[in-house]
Amino acid sequence: MGKNISVIGAGSMGTAVSILLDKNGHNVRMWTPFKEEVDMINTFREQKDKLPGVKIPESIFCTDDIEEVLNNTDLVVLVVPSQTVRQNAKLISKYIKKDVIVACFSKGLEVETCLRPSQVIKQEIPEASVVALSGPCHAEELSKGMPTAYVSASENIEAAEFVQDIFMSPDFRVYTNPDIIGVELGGAVKNVIALCAGIADGLGFGDNTKAALMTRGLREIARLGQAMGAQLQTFAGLSGIGDLIVTCTSMHSR
Repeated sequence: MGKNISVIGAGSMGTAVSILLDKNGHNVRMWTPFKEEVDMINTFREQKDKLPGVKIPESIFCTDDIEEVLNNTDLVVLVVPSQTVRQNAKLISKYIKKDVIVACFSKGLEVETCLRPSQVIKQEIPEASVVALSGPCHAEELSKGMPTAYVSASENIEAAEFVQDIFMSPDFRVYTNPDIIGVELGGAVKNVIALCAGIADGLGFGDNTKAALMTRGLREIARLGQAMGAQLQTFAGLSGIGDLIVTCTSMHSR
């Protein structure tokens, strides 16, 4: 039976995630604070600004009423910029059951505290089970049903498996991992190496240079991760080298 899913964020990734969950048979409600996005999605069935040409099913409802989108929800999915995780977690904490599962797609570290997204969420919703979703994925491809593999990570393995079951489909393969530290760090710090890869492209360097940057960069990421309590093998997986490859080599990357 389909679940009631609340997707917080209606940008490119939030829209792609909502389309995936709808295809999986769930009741999907999207939330955005921007009235123009609500009207665009509900009227034109398209996120014209960020995913032009991708049709949003009629069964997906979008609103700017946070209480409405969270009513009777089975799962909250945060798909927001990493620097807004705290304000969004604080907002939803007023309207959800305190033991709810919160799945978070956000990648990055909070600038003021250097905390990972799951740590920020736990500060604002201490009783919640937090699941980090990370891996090599561009919204442009996910929204079109292109095969993708991802990681569902949590210290609460039952929560990770619940989220795995919600998202798993023929086009979206999900693997669980208890190492939420490594999964979140891989998704965050790989951007530093991706910037270096972009600079190398701009300087006219070739594949040799980019391969060296990615290989040695991954080693630095793994060292940092181990020092912060992550498992070394996590960085050899989808949320480590997988995300690094897709970010360093794709024209979708910003």
